[in-house]
Amino acid sequence: MKKFWIVMLALGLVAGFALSASAADVKFSGSYYVAGIYADKPSMNADQNKTTGEAGPQAFYFQRLRVQTEFKVAEGLNLVTRFDALERRWGDNRWMGTGDTYNRLANGAAQVQENIEFERAYLDFTTKIGRFQAGYLNFVSWGTEFHDSNLTRAGIKYFVPIGPFTLIAAIEKPQGGDSNVGTNNGTASDADNQVYDIGAIYKYSKGDAGIIYQKGINKTTRPTANRYSDLNIFIPYAKAKFGNFYVEGEGIVGFGDLRKFDDQGKAAGGQDITASQYALYLHGKGDFGPAYAGLKFVYISGDDPSTSDKVEGGLMTPLLSGDAFNPCLLMWNDQYTKWVGNIQTTASARGVNLFTGTAGGMSTYMDNAYFYQIYGGFKPTPKLDIFASASYAYAAQKPRDTVNGLIFDSDVYGTEIDLKATYKIFDNLEYMIGGAYMITGDYFKGTNKNFNKADNYLLMHELTLTF
Repeated sequence: MKKFWIVMLALGLVAGFALSASAADVKFSGSYYVAGIYADKPSMNADQNKTTGEAGPQAFYFQRLRVQTEFKVAEGLNLVTRFDALERRWGDNRWMGTGDTYNRLANGAAQVQENIEFERAYLDFTTKIGRFQAGYLNFVSWGTEFHDSNLTRAGIKYFVPIGPFTLIAAIEKPQGGDSNVGTNNGTASDADNQVYDIGAIYKYSKGDAGIIYQKGINKTTRPTANRYSDLNIFIPYAKAKFGNFYVEGEGIVGFGDLRKFDDQGKAAGGQDITASQYALYLHGKGDFGPAYAGLKFVYISGDDPSTSDKVEGGLMTPLLSGDAFNPCLLMWNDQYTKWVGNIQTTASARGVNLFTGTAGGMSTYMDNAYFYQIYGGFKPTPKLDIFASASYAYAAQKPRDTVNGLIFDSDVYGTEIDLKATYKIFDNLEYMIGGAYMITGDYFKGTNKNFNKADNYLLMHELTLTF
């Protein structure tokens, strides 16, 4: 009798799963990569093995599995989820249970993940009045890859197609909370961080163009510091293809109050700080049979350290903007900074993060920079792509070291040469082997002229499956 009930229960479970599966079409997509990397001088210090706290050469393997699932519940109605699994260095068995913010960012350092981390879950449905997305989804994705990020935030998106135009409106909720501490009248007050978006895209025969306006109001600091921020940003872009040539560009114009104190905050000595941010990205590429070549230019304003009541740039880092833009294998590369760490300026006299005033150097987010790149490639067969690039970068503003109050002696980040070859083993499986050499600029000396800086190089290979 016991065996009979076990068999019946098993048959019931099978039937239940079959009924659930038939209620919705399920589509899986995602990626898996495993990579090995060697970084020779991550600290940019020729004496790194003699200096306390300086990282030596780094050599390790790392991996990530990413799976996105789309449940088609009805025509025009979908539930989308995404998770990452086993995102870690091989052999690293530390457990990280705290510290995750904004989609696994941990101050640019390599991190050890839980076994599975769900990042996205949202509804995507189309009605007679437009298309909606609601839940945890990617918001910082617009125009070209320059401003794009991999961040996941809670919120709602709304799309309305009107002929060649698509109108977009959204509300983002990076952080929520209410408090009755530290307010003027002692009653409960809004302490949320919210972003409001409105924009439009125009599609034409050669490409597309658009502009979006974002307003970010962050009141999470009101309860403890009696201040908030109110920032505005306009992001226009354009893409076009003319025969064998492709061009794209994107701009950023930002302004507002970075720190706005209420009466209590001002009474405690708080000083209002206004903010502005300007950026321009241009990219042109030409295809010539099996060969191709292109140019990239980026300008991002930096903060003038002589103005205490204004921040004229350097906001890309605190706004977590642009981690999907990886123009090099070393400089401003999300994968490098995530697993190896920031391109270092750890010594107090060598460098500081422009916004936070803490050691950090060059992180994932391109900021305070003039950047020039020329690149080219050759595809001797449809499966093989050989790529090379040369990049040069310097700071738009020399920062001030917050420890000793001195301005950096140099604005030159350096020159980087990248080489890589990618081969498609299958249509969905490719193998990449590459290397980069960075001629370190004197920016990384900071205010210490005697710092013995060193060039850095990396070697890496990566196996990537997409499905």
